[in-house]
Amino acid sequence: MRKALIALAATLVATASLQAAEMKMVVESVDYEGNTIVFTNGETMTIAEGVDFTSIDTGDNVTIITDDRTGEITQIEIPE
Repeated sequence: MRKALIALAATLVATASLQAAEMKMVVESVDYEGNTIVFTNGETMTIAEGVDFTSIDTGDNVTIITDDRTGEITQIEIPE
């Protein structure tokens, strides 16, 4: 029984750390040096280290995935 509870707890912790949110946004401005993007809704978000966003420009419709824990953008794409 104890092993089952430990396994369940480990699964819950692993699942909680993988939480993310996906959103569709329109880019108002990009600060490549500051690793931030401002969206047309007025929200400014930070890009996580290692994420390539050099192809993103003002006016782009993008899909972003954010880390719920840090709020940083962990993935950004221009949908086709």
